[in-house]
Amino acid sequence: MTRYWIAGAAALLTAGAVQAQDVPAGYPADYAELIAQARTEGALLIYTNLSNTNLGPVVEAFNEAYPDIEVQSVEMGPSEAFSRYEAEIGTGVDSADLVIANSIPDWIRAVEAGTLADYVSPEQANLPAWSYPEPGLYTFSADPMVTIYNKITVPEELQVSSMQQYFENIVAHPEIFEGKVGTYDGRYAFGGSIGYAFAKFHGDAAWDWFASAGPLTRPGGGAGGMIERTLTGELSSSFFVSGPVVFGKLDDGIGQVLGWTFPSDGTPVFLRGMGITAEAPHGAAARVFLDFVLSEAGQYGVAAGKLTAYRPGVTPEGETAFSLDDVLAAIGGEENLILVDYDPEMVANFEAFNARWGDAFKM
Repeated sequence: MTRYWIAGAAALLTAGAVQAQDVPAGYPADYAELIAQARTEGALLIYTNLSNTNLGPVVEAFNEAYPDIEVQSVEMGPSEAFSRYEAEIGTGVDSADLVIANSIPDWIRAVEAGTLADYVSPEQANLPAWSYPEPGLYTFSADPMVTIYNKITVPEELQVSSMQQYFENIVAHPEIFEGKVGTYDGRYAFGGSIGYAFAKFHGDAAWDWFASAGPLTRPGGGAGGMIERTLTGELSSSFFVSGPVVFGKLDDGIGQVLGWTFPSDGTPVFLRGMGITAEAPHGAAARVFLDFVLSEAGQYGVAAGKLTAYRPGVTPEGETAFSLDDVLAAIGGEENLILVDYDPEMVANFEAFNARWGDAFKM
């Protein structure tokens, strides 16, 4: 378990200064009552697959505004966050107040099971409608998938942004790419969600690309492993790699060897879900925290944690920090954005998708 707190000077703010921060601009006046209840609760617990590197900056920013609400988090696998919550409340044990995770099928099941509190945030008017698709289900970050290259082994003219050209190059240049292309395994939830959304966007063309280039690839492993193997030359390239993981490593100087690009003919963007649990012991504190994450200050905290802020107008500083606005500008607009969203048909058809994907990639 990780604990975050801001002590010392922050805790000694004058009563007037604290009161001035109580109700954010544009919020209803009675929001002060929710804040007072949250401060009485004094704590909240988050189950998440986010590390301290990702979540810590958000919590630190939250505690600058609300220094008397302690935030605790337990890091675990995305599916485990849901199963652990269900197991605990099933035995009458207090569990998480908030879940933040990137498992689309688990969120769909959670909505259907009534796991989430139906909370309408006052921040909704400032957010794109796709970011709150179901009652109580919000988006923490909207993270793009990128294509990466080893710039030493792959000629510059083959370091393309178009996925159509990318798959064609794999087939046309086996001397460079055969057995040296990485991606997530599409038979599992994360990689499968991305592959499903990509195939839905491109239709039969995507399946033709998968069938032709799939046998030459080596699916499996996470983003960190794909980056490392691409850097060493074990892989020449990898596609659908989590952009925030790549961006988080660029400060280490890997850009001398590793090239990357947003897919210009459809960049998959994975929605990292966030929701307050129906049985939250600290429901008021969880609501105040969720609203803060959705605020401008909270989204800058998301960017500081190397994830992708999606609130319009948020412009993080630094060459390795990107907002969704930056992604849209790079790929030419929303028509080239593939939202990996909460499509119930994906869960219903996942077994058939898995079989077709496995056949295309010879897995």
